[in-house]
Amino acid sequence: MKVSLFKPQISWWNIYAICVIISVLMNKSLTAKQKLVLVTIQDLKAKHGNIPTLEDVRKALDYSGTSSVQRHTDALKEKGYLGNTRGLSLSASDEKVQIPLVGNVACGAPFLATENIEAYIPLDATRISGTPDDYFFLRAVGDSMNNAKLSGKTIDDGDFVLIKKQQTADPGSRIVALIGDEATIKKIVPEDGHVRLQPESTNPKNKPIILFDDFSVQGVVVDVIKKGGR
Repeated sequence: MKVSLFKPQISWWNIYAICVIISVLMNKSLTAKQKLVLVTIQDLKAKHGNIPTLEDVRKALDYSGTSSVQRHTDALKEKGYLGNTRGLSLSASDEKVQIPLVGNVACGAPFLATENIEAYIPLDATRISGTPDDYFFLRAVGDSMNNAKLSGKTIDDGDFVLIKKQQTADPGSRIVALIGDEATIKKIVPEDGHVRLQPESTNPKNKPIILFDDFSVQGVVVDVIKKGGR
């Protein structure tokens, strides 16, 4: 058997192409101050739901004038980290919103009271409609909904479940019901004179909950982030 050995030749064109690629990669990198400005814009957007102005960024960073901010935002636009618009806008790939992860809820306390928030989870802005204030995350506990399919994903123990806040729900929706001081995720099924909260589980030990008027709807399940981050 013959083996052909090929020895590559490096031309001046190859060297030029490599230099261009390195130059592009270097131009995409950010200085420490540019990173700080970008993170500040993202944080202000997540907190208030709107893209901040140059003045908002200046105040947040305690700069003496907006010219310093604009110098950095112009560089961020050139490097593709901000949209190339007259005002400030985040590129679609970089725009994140911060959604609160809610812990145990005390009886009678607002669902998003400060003491209930464990952390904030960054989420692509394209995955929600409306403002970030309309949403929160709950951590799934147990296997009562492990047979539910939401965009092809099940709801398993430890998953983060994205909830859109609302006080009513269509029949068959998966809701967060607050019963006393406990929140539960179930499918809501209205029946004659009562409501059935139906588990969707492979475990036969999980039984429906029959309720009359001693519960409230806190929101509707719209998405799931699996423990692996999907």
